[in-house]
Amino acid sequence: MREKQIKELIDSIIILVDTREKLPNHITDCFDKYGVNWRKEKLNSGDYSCIVPPNEELDFEGIDFRDKLCIERKMSADEISVNLSTNKERFNREFERSNADILILIENNSYKDIAKGEYKSKLPPKSFLGLLHSFSDKHNSPFIFLDKEVSALWIYNTYKYKLKNHLKLLNNKLK
Repeated sequence: MREKQIKELIDSIIILVDTREKLPNHITDCFDKYGVNWRKEKLNSGDYSCIVPPNEELDFEGIDFRDKLCIERKMSADEISVNLSTNKERFNREFERSNADILILIENNSYKDIAKGEYKSKLPPKSFLGLLHSFSDKHNSPFIFLDKEVSALWIYNTYKYKLKNHLKLLNNKLK
């Protein structure tokens, strides 16, 4: 597959936004602004995933990343603190039942905010960091801290480069 064909497939990515995802307008508005294809769909894991539809001209069957890679978005450190403490059984089950790798995107706070206790939760910083790292290690789910202004770009690029690398790997196997 040539670079031009890979680019054509990348341009056909459809980002899936879980129907239960709360207030992702800043993300979907950004997708719209930059011409990123997206649609709402119930996902079994995470808040975001993607598909690449079949392309007969390129003899491409399509790819479904829903069981390969998902992104779980949290609006803030406070939201993830509730998931890791008060709702930990439910949150753990969600990750345990998934076949996909799940990345955890935390908006509006930094790692530094948590370390310094600059959030509303009553969870002490040392405990919060311990829960965060333990959960990440247990589920092999890294956490990524971003300002919400770049979340859509990060989500899109995560899938774009996952697809690009996947297609290059397929190419190498066919040679």
